[in-house]
Amino acid sequence: MDQLELGSLFSGLRAEVTVADEAGRIVFLNDRAIAHYKDHGGKELIGKSLYDCHRPSSQAKIQEFYARYRAGDLSPIRYHKDRGNGTAQSIVYIPIIVAGHFRGIAELMWVERRDLSCDI
Repeated sequence: MDQLELGSLFSGLRAEVTVADEAGRIVFLNDRAIAHYKDHGGKELIGKSLYDCHRPSSQAKIQEFYARYRAGDLSPIRYHKDRGNGTAQSIVYIPIIVAGHFRGIAELMWVERRDLSCDI
């Protein structure tokens, strides 16, 4: 997908969306992600390594995600962190598959009200 297609797809989503290619290079940030990461470069992060944007422990986790996805386990990976003020931050990593081949990941991040979330 090109920037225009990705922008159309993710512009209305109420989450920060970062898309990285199979090498871990950031290829897309939606407007919410650009605003969220403005102090770290915002739109200038496009073209940078996803690994350079994370601390070493997170870099190792992302490498594990990539290895799992390349090996064929395409399960989304979710992190959930209670922020202690009635809200929680959620992050989901989803593999991007094009024509049957792993082509990268999409990271979706949002803050949700704890009283509106539940286990299903």
